[in-house]
Amino acid sequence: MNHYLDDLLNTSHRILLLQGPIGGFFFEFGRWLKNNQKEVYKINFNGGDAFFYPNSTSNTFNYQDNFIYLKQYLIDFCLKYQIDSIICFGDNRPCHKIAKHISKELNIRFWVFEEGYFRPHYITFEKDGVNAYSPLPKQADFYLRLSSSIEGDIVPKTVAKGFFPIAKRAIRYYWETHKFAEQYPHYRHHRHLSLFHYGKLWSGSLLRRICYWLHERSFSQRVNSGAFGKFFIVPLQVYNDSQISEHTDFPSVEAFLRKVLDSFANDAPNYLNLIVKHHPMDRGFIDYQTVISEYCIKYPHLDGRIFYIHDVPLPVLLRKGIGMVTLNSTSGLSALLHNMPVKTLGRANYDFEGMTDQKDLADFWHNPTPPDHAVFNAYRKFHLNKTQINGSFYNEVLLP
Repeated sequence: MNHYLDDLLNTSHRILLLQGPIGGFFFEFGRWLKNNQKEVYKINFNGGDAFFYPNSTSNTFNYQDNFIYLKQYLIDFCLKYQIDSIICFGDNRPCHKIAKHISKELNIRFWVFEEGYFRPHYITFEKDGVNAYSPLPKQADFYLRLSSSIEGDIVPKTVAKGFFPIAKRAIRYYWETHKFAEQYPHYRHHRHLSLFHYGKLWSGSLLRRICYWLHERSFSQRVNSGAFGKFFIVPLQVYNDSQISEHTDFPSVEAFLRKVLDSFANDAPNYLNLIVKHHPMDRGFIDYQTVISEYCIKYPHLDGRIFYIHDVPLPVLLRKGIGMVTLNSTSGLSALLHNMPVKTLGRANYDFEGMTDQKDLADFWHNPTPPDHAVFNAYRKFHLNKTQINGSFYNEVLLP
């Protein structure tokens, strides 16, 4: 079975790169494509794009017009340069949605990079879409049928380096975007662009991390000792994650949390506990303590049964918990790797019979069903050999 990178090389000759992850990965990837005798084109949409993929690079163009003209611009561009593949990072950004639409019109292959499904030492590369937009079947038989012909377990090189490499690149990206904003007057980012905004929140995040470490340093030991009895895990996603707006029916992470807390209060046995884990990238941006406190006041029987944590490593919880409730986080795949029952409340590419629990949430608290070992192993083997690349966008990607 060919990896999607092999499929790209075998079918594509004139490749257009749109926005990549923050940092220099797309520039390095473009160089890799050129070394494989491909003609590479790049469109930059702001100063941050241009800093990490310099405009002086051959076949590099700036888009500085209003986004209402982008569709026609891309159509004309692809026809003029005979583009046969478009590659981007994430398929939910406005410019990438437009590109996906015109790729169908022009019969151009559309490829998407994304953070790894099996983190932290993988990134994702798929054709036609990622996450819940992935066209890969959500059927156990598909993966089981292919399993015997796929290479066994793969041990990745350790490449992820944590938060600071991301922050370093993000600071430079937002600074360059701000500095050259007049050259791209119509650009609208999919997230907040103010460096002051992020600097203030990241500073607060660092202070909170110290406070949480002092408060939570014994929590892992208590989990390992069984102090929390039987507990479920609720990993929260980043508050502005496009996975929420695109692949769930919830308006926000808070709305999801309230749904889970309502069900836990009304449907879960009284001997169960709930550990709500804040997303590490959201520290300093948003806090849900008031929501949890509200429920503990409203439902006195929840007092002492809900624990809200920030910096306790997820694997500590996965080794002792009895189930996970998530929207569509890749934490769900980490839980399945630990043979933990998972209930998704959003749309996820791993949410199907044999992988996740298909019962209602009210029933899940009472009788959580773990994944079918053979199905999960087949699913994981398939992705490690087809869609996953050993690497980190913010450190090193091991391209073949």
